[in-house]
Amino acid sequence: MELLMVAACVQGGLVYAAYRLADSGRVPLNMGTLVAVALLVRLPFVFASPLLSDDIHRYLFDGRVQQAGESPYAFSPKAYPTTDPIVSDLAAKVNHPGLVTLYPPGAQLFFRLAAPFGLIGMKGLLVTADMVGVGLLLFFLTRQGLPGSRAVLYAWNPLVIWEIAWSGHIDALALPFLLGAGMWATGTGRRQVALAGGLFALAFWVKLMPVIFIPFFLFAARRRVGWFVAGGAVASMFLVVPYLPHSGNAFKTLWLYGSTWEFSGFLFCLFRDLTGMNLAARLATAVLFCCGAGGVLYRQWRTGLSLFECLGWAASFWLLTTPTLHPWYGLYLALFLPLMGGAARDIIAPYLLTLTPLLGYGVLTNFLARGVWDEGVWIPFWIFFIPVCAWVVGWHRATGEKSKSKPPAAR
Repeated sequence: MELLMVAACVQGGLVYAAYRLADSGRVPLNMGTLVAVALLVRLPFVFASPLLSDDIHRYLFDGRVQQAGESPYAFSPKAYPTTDPIVSDLAAKVNHPGLVTLYPPGAQLFFRLAAPFGLIGMKGLLVTADMVGVGLLLFFLTRQGLPGSRAVLYAWNPLVIWEIAWSGHIDALALPFLLGAGMWATGTGRRQVALAGGLFALAFWVKLMPVIFIPFFLFAARRRVGWFVAGGAVASMFLVVPYLPHSGNAFKTLWLYGSTWEFSGFLFCLFRDLTGMNLAARLATAVLFCCGAGGVLYRQWRTGLSLFECLGWAASFWLLTTPTLHPWYGLYLALFLPLMGGAARDIIAPYLLTLTPLLGYGVLTNFLARGVWDEGVWIPFWIFFIPVCAWVVGWHRATGEKSKSKPPAAR
């Protein structure tokens, strides 16, 4: 694991260096080269067995269950009656086999369609969705008049490559829908905004995490918010209705996850250790996130901050405050990072926040060797401390430059 962490640091540094060189114009970066390198660095991981996360075995199990004509929400893997050796083998590989799946209907539809292709085939489809996201990023950057080279912050990011091509996380399918929703949400036509609502609903029903972005999309739609909601409602109906029987079982797992799960959440650990109360610590971090997101929403209203910049900041606050910080949650920030604008120094802190969650995999060192799951105190601390320090330094420099730029009479 130590070697993987070193590799992530080296690759992360090289990606940022490539971004700076291309952004300054010193080393032009052709878009064809950007896409070709992004694809080439993903391919070896598609054929590699997942090491850092085994969630894809749950995806394959849910898909196989649906292929057999059963609801994925009816049974947990441990309780599922089957004589199929493939399904039995998958059930044995699923983590927390006693819990019913919590993946929403959009993800389940993908699992059903992709399961016959096996583990490598499913990862290949997710990488295809990931590359569609890269293409959309390049298109939207060009349309916004921003350098396409900014896309390297996502396309070559080690977190993105590991979590999608290697581990095969379903978030890869949600990202292009979410990006497309952001592209259309600020449109002036009713059809555009309705389409944005439909795309957002698809992203939400693939992975529930985009729920934190709803206020920003509703505000961006402004007077056409009704069309955004209508588009989302129509898409939701087609996805959710077929899975309604037994789907209520997923809420039990979701509640258990939201009320008891924890991983790499520094602020949550800090509050819990200070108060000795799990629920109070969760409420405190939730309030902190709402305050941060509320401040961003206020800036969106007062200063016309772009939707993608708001989404990037909201994703940042989420990563800093969530009690459960799985590394792949950083994919959403990585997606919005190239579109957040600003100078290179404004990007460094959120870029670091897409990398530091990978430190959480340090817990696997003892787990794989001795079966002990203990993340300790320092892993959550460094995940939080490194990007926050970068933000503080960047803010201090920006404040100092503003002060120097003022005429003497205004100081």
